[in-house]
Amino acid sequence: MLMLDAALDYAARGWPVFPLNPGDKTPLGKLARHGLRDATTDTTVISGWWYEVPTANIGLLTGVHFDALDVDGPDALESLEVWSEGRPGDDVEGPTVATPRGWHCYVTATGRGNAVNLGGLSGVDWRGKGGYVVAPPSVREDGGTWTWITGTPQDLGADTPIVPAPQWVLTLFDRPRPPGGDTFPTLPRHGGRTGRGAVAMERELGRLAMAQVGTRNDRLNTAAYSLGQFVASEHLGDEEVIVALLTVARQIGLSDEEAERTIESGMKAGIRSPRRVA
Repeated sequence: MLMLDAALDYAARGWPVFPLNPGDKTPLGKLARHGLRDATTDTTVISGWWYEVPTANIGLLTGVHFDALDVDGPDALESLEVWSEGRPGDDVEGPTVATPRGWHCYVTATGRGNAVNLGGLSGVDWRGKGGYVVAPPSVREDGGTWTWITGTPQDLGADTPIVPAPQWVLTLFDRPRPPGGDTFPTLPRHGGRTGRGAVAMERELGRLAMAQVGTRNDRLNTAAYSLGQFVASEHLGDEEVIVALLTVARQIGLSDEEAERTIESGMKAGIRSPRRVA
């Protein structure tokens, strides 16, 4: 059982795991009702999960043993390299995963939370406290994979020591937003994303933030459905949508359990009905 073996290996390293939907990045609610809050290293629990759904993908909790720098494609990597020029410090090193779109690099946990477009760099995200990453050998429905970078001159597999991120990366957290910058994360045209997707993200996050008491969970479901449609048509990335929706849901007072369940349900329904935009 490939997924179970991998999940147990991560648990043996002390990395809490939880199941994701097969072919997807969202928590598998029927097994882990509280999503990432159910992450564990208990081998009995883990074995039970994957015996019930052997093809479940694997989620790893961030913010405990490691954070993850999420670089979503060549354009984002180039932006990060430009930012690093002339700044002292080593390259980003640590266990590194090739994702369907880019790379996750595991670094020492910082105590920081999640961030989208870190320091204003499009496609450069951070997974910390309250976040998670998809782990190898997970696979997407379309065949995209998460794979450790091994067997190359730069072997960065799971056994690579986890070390602190260089200071030039951490300075991105303190980089001031441009004057008049948006309150919520924006996703400019980049990689598989589009300007239409960015506008949709801003609109739905804004409406969610303004939702009145008693309507907030319904508004979250509507936002998740709408943005799920844009994910299905590749105008937005699903992980960025999940993190952004969860962040705003917390700000307006929804519990993680309630929000994660609503986001999963709304996004799955929206993904089944792709938004056809030019």
